[in-house]
This record gives sequence, C-alpha cells and structure tokens, in this order.
Amino acid sequence: MRLVHEAWNIAAPLVGLAVVIGLAVDARRRRLARAAVEASAWPEVPRDTVAVEMPQLGKGVTAATVARIMKRVGDQVQVGDVAAEVSTDKVDTEIPATAAGTVAAVYVREGDEVPVGYPLLAVCPSAVAEQQTES
Repeated sequence: MRLVHEAWNIAAPLVGLAVVIGLAVDARRRRLARAAVEASAWPEVPRDTVAVEMPQLGKGVTAATVARIMKRVGDQVQVGDVAAEVSTDKVDTEIPATAAGTVAAVYVREGDEVPVGYPLLAVCPSAVAEQQTES
C-alpha cells in the first residue's frame, strides 16, 4: 500500500503538469490562429453592397469558427434569413442576413475562424429593388 501511495505522489503532479501544458499549447494555437486572421487584410466590400458581418456574440468573445455557410453567390436573401452558422467555445448560433437582395460575394469558408466585425458575405440590395419595379 505504501508503494502505491508513493507512486501516486510522484504521478499526480506529473499528470497535472501534462494537463497544464496541454491547455497552454491549445491556448497558444488559438492565439496564433486568431492573430493570423487579424493580420490578414480584410476583404474590400464593394460600395453598392451591404456586408453581413460577424456580430459580437457575448462579452469577451472576439472570434468564432464558421460552421456552415447557408447562402451562395447569386442566392436571394431576405432580412433575417440565416446567412451562416458559427461556433464558439460556449455557443453555436445562426447569423441572420442584415439586408435583402442577392448575395454578391462570400468572404469566408467553413472552418475559418473570423473575428467580430469581419464580413461574412456581401448582399447587393439593388437586385431586390430591380425585381420589385419589374413586378
């Protein structure tokens, strides 16, 4: 029994150290990935379009991972339609379109980590106005 107790006294701190190192490595990997996204140039959104941007999802949340893109270039979109699904450590949520029109550009791919304010896609509202005048 004493041998087991001594082995545990040696092993327990080593296991704890391995967990701490694993958490530190994971946190560093996330910081580096976030820094790479922030350092890259943000896409230029054309003047005649409206950007659907990554919103602030909560206090302290600075970025999220794109889980799914729901709209493609050329798709019609209405205000409130789900444009994308994103995931953070704490929540998975749908990002609604903030403008009605035709999707002119998609700036992200599934799996991308995007910071708050980053444009997910661009919507051309003039396409809706042209359709309404033709009707």
